[in-house]
Amino acid sequence: MSDQTPGGADYPDDPQSPKRTPDGYPEKFAEEFGDPDPGRSRWPFLAAVGVVLTLVAVVVVIALVNPPEDRVNDSTRVQYVVNDAYSARNSLNYEQYRNAHCEQEVQSADFPTAAQFADENRVARDENGLLVIPTMDVDVEGDTATVTVHWHREDTPDDEQTTTLTVVRQGDEWKVCNP
Repeated sequence: MSDQTPGGADYPDDPQSPKRTPDGYPEKFAEEFGDPDPGRSRWPFLAAVGVVLTLVAVVVVIALVNPPEDRVNDSTRVQYVVNDAYSARNSLNYEQYRNAHCEQEVQSADFPTAAQFADENRVARDENGLLVIPTMDVDVEGDTATVTVHWHREDTPDDEQTTTLTVVRQGDEWKVCNP
């Protein structure tokens, strides 16, 4: 938008221009570049920066004092270990599968060897797709949890299965334990 008037009044340096502020600063430039007053206070800006820095510092301190993994409740930790056990079957990751189970179960005669685990899960995965867990029902009581896992294979979504697992606290970790 230009306030052009005949006779060159659109030039801000023209002393005859009616668009000057009382101190002689062209209003056109004042609007375009902001307030020309160099003595204007910077305290509101500095206060806002201080508040933002304080909030960032509080968040960092909370994250350091109480890491996210410590803020997870037992029900969620149980779901993580069950998910690890099923994910290991999808990826044929025997170590992940073993780590998701309790020592008692790993030491039992029925626990699969790496070869048995890979063969059994590869065939099921290749024939019907990956395991999918839409929901889990978790009931934690002390150091034991009962988990009802509702699952199906990727290629057979209408063939939903239900498996009940026992999960126990072993040290600081939860482990699937169905001896």
